[in-house]
Amino acid sequence: MKKWQDYESTNKYYFDDKDGMIIGQVHKFGTSVSVYTATVKFENIDRLLGQYISLEYAQKAVERFWEIEDGTLIEQ
Repeated sequence: MKKWQDYESTNKYYFDDKDGMIIGQVHKFGTSVSVYTATVKFENIDRLLGQYISLEYAQKAVERFWEIEDGTLIEQ
């Protein structure tokens, strides 16, 4: 299961509770008041998903990335 962890009021980390690994992050873009950046850690590379108008939209982008990715993985 994947969960969000708050860090301060403008940063949130998305992690897998099986191993505690951070797999996504949402934070304010620079000194902007209302622009947030969403990134995911995938294959040991930080991937920028984009800049969003609110924290909630940025979080949804990270969640959607992992929903899509989890649906395409082949388990051994």
